[in-house]
Amino acid sequence: MSLSSLPANERPRERLLKLGPEALSLQELLAVLFRTGQKGSDVMSLAAELLRQYPDERALARATPAELCEFSGLGSAKAAALLAAVELGRRVCCSGQQTERPLWRESLRTLEKGMALEEREWIVALFTDREGKVLGSEKLSFGGLDGAFLDAPYLCRRAVRIGAAGLVLVHNHPDGDPKPSEEDRSLTVAVSRQLKLLGIQLVGHFVVAGGMSRLVTVH
Repeated sequence: MSLSSLPANERPRERLLKLGPEALSLQELLAVLFRTGQKGSDVMSLAAELLRQYPDERALARATPAELCEFSGLGSAKAAALLAAVELGRRVCCSGQQTERPLWRESLRTLEKGMALEEREWIVALFTDREGKVLGSEKLSFGGLDGAFLDAPYLCRRAVRIGAAGLVLVHNHPDGDPKPSEEDRSLTVAVSRQLKLLGIQLVGHFVVAGGMSRLVTVH
């Protein structure tokens, strides 16, 4: 249905202001974001066309600036608005601003959402105190589709400098499969041994994919 055929109070922007953004479909949210359509096609039709190529939020979030700019009828201004909206949502999701230090499980849940959209493999360390509260976090490395390299000695130095009693290691699988690999298990063993020499516990090593996480277990 075209935007012009809708009653004024049923158009996306009016519905958003009256009912809140959660009441809108993805197509309607895109229409609000884009504001206008293209020659011969209104904004609702443009949003529908985009969703035929990128059918859900995850697909839209993975689209590159070049891909969006090349999409017929979108243009650089609308592409930039969409990219900015995606990044704003990602930052809100990952901000975790709290008056007290979060427990590492809370930070892990935040990473499950924030890292699920990454196309490259990232390794993140959560440094904790003895109560499991996060003293700090750091992105240690990123890689390509074949994985990421972890500098274990650097990780240990950072843990000592921060005064951590424990450490949680988190990395993502861009292919969407959270099943730990043999390389993940080998890394877990190696890091655990080095931390143990410093009196620091490896609380856990988690693989994030598809909005969930799985603990890397060592037999």
